[in-house]
Amino acid sequence: KDTLCMLDIHGVFLYTDYIMTKKDYIAIGTILNKYSKSEHMILLKLCEYFKKDNPKFNPDKFIELVADDKLK
Repeated sequence: KDTLCMLDIHGVFLYTDYIMTKKDYIAIGTILNKYSKSEHMILLKLCEYFKKDNPKFNPDKFIELVADDKLK
């Protein structure tokens, strides 16, 4: 089955028709738990996980979005 994925004008992920499962929540929770003392490492590990899930995931754009102070 093809998965619908929408990106914003910056190419940052907005939406997919893929529904995250318990496996996804456990993986993300494990990353947050294991690397909670290092923001940088959390970002890198999340990017690694997202890239493994979606080869089109752009970690540079994701990190740029996370670092954007205008969003706060």
